[in-house]
Amino acid sequence: MERQAEKLLDQLRALRRRRHVEPEVTVPEDNHRPRWDSTTKVVVGVILLILFAVAVYVFRVIFVPLIIGLIMAYILQPVVRFIRRATRLPRGAATALLYLTLLALVIPIGAFLIPAMIDQIVYVQGQMISFARYLNTIGADTTTEVLGFSFGVQELVRQVTSGLTDFITSVASDSISFVLDAARILLLVVFTFVIGFYLTRDAESVMTSIRGLIPPSYRSDTEVLLSEFDSIWSAFFRGQVLLSLIVTGILTTLSALLGLPQPLLLGVWGGLLEFLPSIGNTIWGLTVLIVALVSGSTYLPLPNAIFALVVFGAYVAFAQLDINFLIPTIIGRQMRLHPVVVILGVIVGATVGGPLGVALAAPTIASLRVIGRYLYANLYDLDPFPMVGAPSLPRQERVAELDRTSSVIPPDSSPESN
Repeated sequence: MERQAEKLLDQLRALRRRRHVEPEVTVPEDNHRPRWDSTTKVVVGVILLILFAVAVYVFRVIFVPLIIGLIMAYILQPVVRFIRRATRLPRGAATALLYLTLLALVIPIGAFLIPAMIDQIVYVQGQMISFARYLNTIGADTTTEVLGFSFGVQELVRQVTSGLTDFITSVASDSISFVLDAARILLLVVFTFVIGFYLTRDAESVMTSIRGLIPPSYRSDTEVLLSEFDSIWSAFFRGQVLLSLIVTGILTTLSALLGLPQPLLLGVWGGLLEFLPSIGNTIWGLTVLIVALVSGSTYLPLPNAIFALVVFGAYVAFAQLDINFLIPTIIGRQMRLHPVVVILGVIVGATVGGPLGVALAAPTIASLRVIGRYLYANLYDLDPFPMVGAPSLPRQERVAELDRTSSVIPPDSSPESN
């Protein structure tokens, strides 16, 4: 019995020792998993790039709500942090509260603007019909002389009337497709809100996952690049929102003073067009000129043609104020892009992404410039930081340039500071 008890004690001691010993891990040798050579890596990379391009083309319809959802999540991050600090709510509850508040604001605005826009379209259509009827009253024998050549006015009137009639008829026949397009846009808006909600709620975990994919040796460079991107995009969105609100107020007041119909609608339209650099002013100017020619002033006793000239002068004055004072003062020089570069970017953005590509052309070009400067510096073994000025310049000159532009660009535009 004593021997059996000693054996049991020995077995118990052995079991205890095994528990404290690290389990033996079998590490596979390198020759069991062959390494990819350079050719294999290049082939796999090219295949993945082709598959990515095909996926982008096939699923391109989802990119607009996805990009808008990303923008919403980026803009609303500081608001979510503020709500969490003020209410001590979890992140999901704070995000839900924010989006419910946005819906409570957006739905009444849409319910007000959509009927107003429909009424305005119907009004313009009626004015065009009246104008076409007026053209038909011009006598057939009326002629005009330009540079010594006589032209029959009736033939010109007939062509203009025919064009207006065809346009009005096409608008009326396309009403069903317009309703279907509106339903599709409404569905995309709902999807955009859903995508924005989840990206806003899970932003921290998504960024943690993305940072985990970066090799450790490049994480410090990545943090600097992300900081540069954040300063560009945050300055762009803050400046554009403020500029849009100010322009809305100015154009609403200007439209009311001139006697243009629906001054609030025209002011909101002009404020939204501020998100389209270089062409927003032109679109608003064409809009008010057409309204002035068709409707005239609500109280100024002027013919429509003379009133259109007055409106054109007011538009030119506003455009000069906007281009030379409002945009440089409110947005500043954050993008640091030449106007020609912005115009070319707008053309490319309109071709690739439509109105969204036009609106995001300037910050996208500025971000690509940061990436290009970093790649150029690494290709030629130069110092890429700070990301100001050409990498071939001495670091002291680039630091001086950074100090010089810091008086225009907010020094701290990181998400945490918002």
